[in-house]
Amino acid sequence: MGNSAWICFDCREAVRRDTQYRGDVPCPKCGTHCYCLGYKIPVPPKRDVKTWDELRAQLREELHIKQAQALEQSVRRRHQIEQEIAKLEALPNNAGRQAAIRELHKRLEST
Repeated sequence: MGNSAWICFDCREAVRRDTQYRGDVPCPKCGTHCYCLGYKIPVPPKRDVKTWDELRAQLREELHIKQAQALEQSVRRRHQIEQEIAKLEALPNNAGRQAAIRELHKRLEST
């Protein structure tokens, strides 16, 4: 198994942990939680402030993109469930169909 780098942008400190590690990693200098950089992205030298700032901006942009994609997926999922409910409600009533509609409403509330 390899090691991942956990970094603190404020102190420009790096800590290595096993790639399977799932806990919080505190910064050895300030104690705040470190950000998991992974094992593929190289840690910039401490003195290279510009590269640290660029890395922070790049990771922030990637996070925004992932959040937007997750929101889009959530909206699509809700829309599909709503369409399925509308389809089932347009058909004649029966016990099985009503149970399916209730189940779909529960799924809709949980998304």
